[in-house]
Amino acid sequence: MSKLTEWADDLSLTTGGRKLVGKAGIVPARRLADKVGMTDALSGALVRRDFHPVHDRGTVLVSAACAVLLGARSIAGIEVMRQVALVLGRPASASTLYRTLDGIGPVQLTKIASVRARVRSGVHDLLDLRPGGFPWIRVDGRPLTGWTVLDIDASLVPAHSDKEGAEPNRKGFGLHPILMFCDNTDEHLVCRLRPGSAGANTASDHIEVSTEAIRQLPTRRRRKVLFRADGAGATREYLRWITDGGGDQANTWQYSVGWTRGEDFWANLAKVPEQAWTPALDAKGNPRQDAALVEITGMLDLEGWPPGMRIIVRREPVHPKYARDLKPYELATGYRYQAIATNTPGRQLQWLDACHRVHAHVESGIRRSKALTLTRLPSSKFALNQAWCTLLAIAMDLLAWLQLLAMEGGCRCNWGSRADVLAHW
Repeated sequence: MSKLTEWADDLSLTTGGRKLVGKAGIVPARRLADKVGMTDALSGALVRRDFHPVHDRGTVLVSAACAVLLGARSIAGIEVMRQVALVLGRPASASTLYRTLDGIGPVQLTKIASVRARVRSGVHDLLDLRPGGFPWIRVDGRPLTGWTVLDIDASLVPAHSDKEGAEPNRKGFGLHPILMFCDNTDEHLVCRLRPGSAGANTASDHIEVSTEAIRQLPTRRRRKVLFRADGAGATREYLRWITDGGGDQANTWQYSVGWTRGEDFWANLAKVPEQAWTPALDAKGNPRQDAALVEITGMLDLEGWPPGMRIIVRREPVHPKYARDLKPYELATGYRYQAIATNTPGRQLQWLDACHRVHAHVESGIRRSKALTLTRLPSSKFALNQAWCTLLAIAMDLLAWLQLLAMEGGCRCNWGSRADVLAHW
């Protein structure tokens, strides 16, 4: 075992009242990082010739990720780790963490991404060994076995004008990162920082971030992938890239994205007969009387879009929240209409609708990211803030892995039921 991880030798956890350690709940997360190889691998990725720091750089990053999980919202927040110094040892100083992040450029980011992918592959092996197996997502109560589901979205992060890349856009002033999550596991695969003026529907950014996310997955998880996005993902280039499996014919990739409602959409929707609408389903799989679905693929001009595209429309009574944003046809009919584009063949409309609506999970991931420092980027330097975003993604992965491998019900710890999995570490 590496000297970096031997701190846990002979470590035990008791409920006695002597020599109490504050913030002891972070010890399992740090131990997990060591046991799955994250600490050692990051150390190897960040090693520099003829440079022998007092604090190993991989350990510094893992310690900082743990500090983020404990509530650190700045570089100085690494001081919170001093509360567990009796167990984990003396943490690096804020200045050391700053130098570590400041030394992470494009080359180091590539190495860190490679480390994360390699470690993730081992973690997914462990997930396959769980009593319930790999956490396939469920649609309409049934598991979507064999499919990896990736959710992508961009979100504005408010920032002061002295931050490099902070620019105005239609939602405000700041930076405009794009994030991608694995819905099966809640892993934060990619957190790409972008200038504030970056577009929400820039196809090249979606393709690059999705490519990075795919590389984070074990090979067996890359073959059957469902990409989900809101309307910003409905670009010809991005959907064609997905349809083509990223250029690999061995891949079976599908998409489910929001669809822009243009004049052609409204004109043809008005021609749909009432009897063509099919009841939507509620959360329990029962038909709803006030919501319905219809497919209008054959009524639209989809020339130039990739083959196999289907357009599904959902209508439901107008909620007061959206009353100000209604189109004339919606005002006339009293319904609010939403549309999705998908290339999933053979599925019923209710299944396609339910599958896309679960994309709302991405908002939870973004909220967690913002709660864990994404809204408090620590530097005026764009490159250092990108390193911080990568640190955030590592922290969120550790949290997701800890919940999946060592906890029952998400928060209630039950080590005994996971002993068979933990034994493989």
